[in-house]
Amino acid sequence: MSFIDRSPVLAGLNYAKGQVLTRLKLRGHFSGSTGLSMSVEDAANYARRVVTDYITYGAGGDIERLKGKDVLEIGPGDNLGVALLLLAKGARTVTCIDGFDPNFDAKHNSKIYAAIYNGLTAEERERLSDVVTLQPDGSAAVGGGRLISRYRVPMDAAAAPLEPQSYDIIISRAVLEHLGDLEMGWNNMVRCLRPDGEMWHKVDFRCHNLFGQIHPLYFLTISDGVWNLISRPDPTLNRLRMPTYRELAARDFCDSRFYITHIAGEKEFSPHVESLIPGTHYSQRNLDGIRGIRPRLQKHFADYSDEDLLVTGVFLALRGVRT
Repeated sequence: MSFIDRSPVLAGLNYAKGQVLTRLKLRGHFSGSTGLSMSVEDAANYARRVVTDYITYGAGGDIERLKGKDVLEIGPGDNLGVALLLLAKGARTVTCIDGFDPNFDAKHNSKIYAAIYNGLTAEERERLSDVVTLQPDGSAAVGGGRLISRYRVPMDAAAAPLEPQSYDIIISRAVLEHLGDLEMGWNNMVRCLRPDGEMWHKVDFRCHNLFGQIHPLYFLTISDGVWNLISRPDPTLNRLRMPTYRELAARDFCDSRFYITHIAGEKEFSPHVESLIPGTHYSQRNLDGIRGIRPRLQKHFADYSDEDLLVTGVFLALRGVRT
């Protein structure tokens, strides 16, 4: 497999084969099945980290901005652990929608929910009194009118079934890069936000292992036609990057902050940073890697600055819908 991954032609054919099998329904979708592959405690800890990110970067560390709010989570995946924690932290309701119907294990999930619940304070447990039901075997069932989940509801569908101005906060993690029509999905989200609403999104611009053995940005050298063949429908990867999100944020929100989470070929920044400092966050080696691949990039990427190409992940904190 390593030899295939290092060959652009062989890797491309291998990816295309997988997409054909998916289209023919001979292979299932893998998108969203994160918790299924984790131990109970790892899955619970993952949900805790996700919520910590939302509070730290989305709410600016002010948990009061979450309390009493109606939250829409896009792409919860195979369990509702993040939604459960948001309710425990004070959200009034959490609605979860996902374009996929991911594989999940109900028994495994009930143990994850119990692990999350058992790690809460007494006050947080009280907030879940109408959401969590503890089972005799120590697991937990979740449900009720304040925790809603709907699957096979793509956010980027022209007729996404969401009421206008019905949510205070919209959140997602590693989802927006998978929308086939980001413009449509973004517009749908903005439409269903209340005037003082917020969006908190963590977006992953990386290659998702597609041609990653060749170069972190090699996937940006592939023509749109070929890219659509090898990257859809699972996982669809739209390849849109920082300049697109910057434009959308400026158009639709009064206040926006961008926290950089990754640069090409490097580990995640912890904490995330609002700007890159040469010599601190990246080196000449990083720039040489960008400049080496630049002549081969598709035109709509080749016009980007070195820094915009270097950034491969961002957390968006947006507030106040423009009217």
